[in-house]
Amino acid sequence: MKLKSAVIIGLMLLIGLLAVSSVASYDFNNQIVDGLNSTSDYAQALDDAKINNKTVLLIFDQDSCYYCDLLKQDTLSDLEVQKILNNDYIVADVDINREASLAAEYQVFGTPTLVFLDGDANQIYRIEGYVPADEFLDDLKEI
Repeated sequence: MKLKSAVIIGLMLLIGLLAVSSVASYDFNNQIVDGLNSTSDYAQALDDAKINNKTVLLIFDQDSCYYCDLLKQDTLSDLEVQKILNNDYIVADVDINREASLAAEYQVFGTPTLVFLDGDANQIYRIEGYVPADEFLDDLKEI
């Protein structure tokens, strides 16, 4: 009986540790990746863009999205990409499951989708799907 209780307690501890590690992996500073200034507040991003005369980049993603993770690891972690985005853009991360109405407003049906907006929330450019850093840098030159 004691062995069974010990096994159950051990399993509960393991499950608890796994849950904590998944929460701990989320950046509570609202950064998508280290080194990239970003927010999860759409309204604040628009306000900041108007005040600073910058373009807004909405990055629509969701949990368990392979290509979203790849975009973060390869493209958004690139130092040259980060330098341009941090200097010239207000970046907002939008989870399509938490912000379904915003995703619908910008007709986002898959992730990742990157939507560039002017200060009045008008779409000026769009990228659907994963794009490597070198191609993304070329896209940024077109905007």
